[in-house]
Amino acid sequence: MATRQLIMPVLCSACGARFTAPVEGIVDVGSNPALKSRFLSGRFNMTRCPRCGNEAVLNSPLLYHDPEHELALVLMPVELNLNHTDQQRIIGDLTNALINSLPPEKRKGYLLTPQVFFSLQSMMDRVLQAEGITPEMIERQRARARLIETFLRARDEETLRTLVKQHEAELDYEFFQTLTASAQAMQAEGQPEMARTLLGLRAVLVEMSSAARKAAAEANAALGLGEMITREDLLERLQKASSDEEFEELVAVGRPLLDYSFFQGLTAQIEAAESQQDAETANRLRALRSRILDTAARQDEEMRKAVQESAELLKNVLMAEDPRAVMQQNKERIDDLFLSILSANLQQARADGRSDLAARLEAIGDIAADILEERLPPEIRLIQQLMRAAYPEETGQLLTQNRALITEQMLAVMENILQQLEAARQTRAAERLRQILEQARAISQIAVQTR
Repeated sequence: MATRQLIMPVLCSACGARFTAPVEGIVDVGSNPALKSRFLSGRFNMTRCPRCGNEAVLNSPLLYHDPEHELALVLMPVELNLNHTDQQRIIGDLTNALINSLPPEKRKGYLLTPQVFFSLQSMMDRVLQAEGITPEMIERQRARARLIETFLRARDEETLRTLVKQHEAELDYEFFQTLTASAQAMQAEGQPEMARTLLGLRAVLVEMSSAARKAAAEANAALGLGEMITREDLLERLQKASSDEEFEELVAVGRPLLDYSFFQGLTAQIEAAESQQDAETANRLRALRSRILDTAARQDEEMRKAVQESAELLKNVLMAEDPRAVMQQNKERIDDLFLSILSANLQQARADGRSDLAARLEAIGDIAADILEERLPPEIRLIQQLMRAAYPEETGQLLTQNRALITEQMLAVMENILQQLEAARQTRAAERLRQILEQARAISQIAVQTR
């Protein structure tokens, strides 16, 4: 499978924090079909700021390959301001990496003339059009995504009820298809907290609107675990689950289908078994029904409790005389959910003009970034610290103190980052890293000579 991953320095547009993040250069849906939905969700090469929780897509060259539709598309973000020579060099590097990963019979002519796009949205539109989706359908999909974001930003229940009333006509079958599919995509990408947030929004909307209840029931019949399945398919999978972990995952991801109709169908099967005097099957299905209900209720309670605990932790940190000490005592709880709640509060504080609260929340974000940085591999953590430090005094001190980490592998990582910065025309950052890299090489040579 083709892959081209680099570590890239990032400057958060929301709070100004500097950190590093992995970036992928090739999306080959022929070797991994699941990448298509991830790409189309707009979250490919998405990074989250460890300071404030802000999410953003990294601007980086990207090659998209779909052999079924013979698509070879290259994203060359206009923000990079690359000249024609640099563009062609990058396109050649990405294309060669892809072709070299394919067996000879799949190396077709269209790969040699990839279509170039200068915005991610235009490239996504081309992928969708290859699937038979018209521009009008694409725009309606975007409108639904914007509405979901609007609901998620509601500050309280009263605000959400007002928004639901204003947009009730838009809460149709297609809206709930989009909402459910988004939750499934988050679960597949390893973001269960966000998946549960979307499913929680879904449940609240259904409760608040009779139109939403009807539309959600229709959508449930069409959407399932990342593919087009029915409630009957889900029930069969639950019965065949080979482990507790698989059963839990099925309940979590398939939650949109676990509605009244699902349990009505399960009850009908129990009654059918009883009418045939098949007590064993009836008892087994009753036990399954109880297990599903218990699992779903427990997952709901766990999510509610997790949100409440993270919110309470943030409140305690805000009130503490020594926020860093409180966060260090609870460092295992500094996770994506905490960052999401922190980010929501920070955005609200800024919107309300509460600069004092926003400043405190930003400071908490800095502490969270430090705690999360501690979990990184030592080499990556050192690179992050070097990019923030003053050159040459502080960077020299850091390199001297950590000279054991300056290995050939770390120098190679720094060279890869430097190449990426140069290709992106980030001149100042590239020059800074070049100086640090020279320092690192010099200190590593001194270390070798003194051994």
